[in-house]
Amino acid sequence: MRVAILESIVMPAGHEVEFDRILVDELKRQGHTPVFFVPERFPFKLDYHCDVDYLTGGEVVTYAGAGKLKKIFLSIRRERRRIAWFNSAYEKACAGACDAIIIPTGTWRYIRTVLNSKLKDSPVPVYMIFHGINPHEQPKFEKQARRVEAYKQVHLKVITLRDDFQHSGLTNVDLIAPPVFKPQDMPVDTSLHITPPVKIGFFGQFRKEKNLGFFLDAFTKAKFSVPVELIVQGATAKPEDGEIFDNYAKEYADYKNITFWHKNLIGLEWQTALLSVDAIMMPYAAERYRYHWGAMLFTAIGFYKPVLASPELNPEVLAQYKIGMAVDLRSVDSFARQLEQFVEDLVKNASLYRKNLELANAAYSHEALVQNILRRG
Repeated sequence: MRVAILESIVMPAGHEVEFDRILVDELKRQGHTPVFFVPERFPFKLDYHCDVDYLTGGEVVTYAGAGKLKKIFLSIRRERRRIAWFNSAYEKACAGACDAIIIPTGTWRYIRTVLNSKLKDSPVPVYMIFHGINPHEQPKFEKQARRVEAYKQVHLKVITLRDDFQHSGLTNVDLIAPPVFKPQDMPVDTSLHITPPVKIGFFGQFRKEKNLGFFLDAFTKAKFSVPVELIVQGATAKPEDGEIFDNYAKEYADYKNITFWHKNLIGLEWQTALLSVDAIMMPYAAERYRYHWGAMLFTAIGFYKPVLASPELNPEVLAQYKIGMAVDLRSVDSFARQLEQFVEDLVKNASLYRKNLELANAAYSHEALVQNILRRG
């Protein structure tokens, strides 16, 4: 099949970019032909090595640098343009440009947009992907899902490890497992041979909710039995987050075993950084991570890196697979002791981590993701 990926979100870097690459590569591997449907002059961050078909309706609208009032104006413009893009995608589908359409990142507003566009009557299946639905969003999501239920070509795919829709009665919502993120250009060392100094990484988009200060405080108090090094990378989208990150770097500048990288990591540079460490820390204390799958957690799995993760971060994974520990957030001292235990366990029980990482990689494979997306009903 010729499968169109209708992408209209511009991100500076990160997992949205990689998620599109998973779709492209796995669609090709399964014998399909992926093509991008994107707004005119869409700024791709990677070369996905597939055809690009431009949609009419204007360029992407971003909120970068906009104040509160301007954001309201821009949100109205964005919605109008999204309707135009969806109408354009419908016209292309009618003209035989594709056999299916995937919208890789949707919200309940996207369903509303579909209902206000011609795409609801698409001649080909339209698969909308939602990267988790939290309790606040769920009533809005279910309301729109019921409205679009009559349009049988529109299929709603929620990536989740939970079942929060068992009483909804919706027939057009399909719950599917998340995929791992794997390096594309470098081999993974699945042997998990860990030798001191043990290198721990803290990676990804930095936001104040990610609990970095608590972690740094605990790390500097921990008394490890072997040498341990820490790399802290932060890609920041907001100026206030960038300022907080830089302040941490200044505060801990005297610790020679801690390195700060305030920059985006894309492509080969991102892969190299992740593969250079032995384990990945993600003590992100936010309730929403129970409902939205943690991209960094599934990156760690795909890169064969044990984790020390927040209890809120997709607890179903650690409950099923021994690939790390849930962070003890009671106090800095208790977390420091846990860091010591984690490093000790890594060195002594690497084979147990390796076996469970293999099992998790099989459960959250790219093959299963694409098959589940393209499954109707």
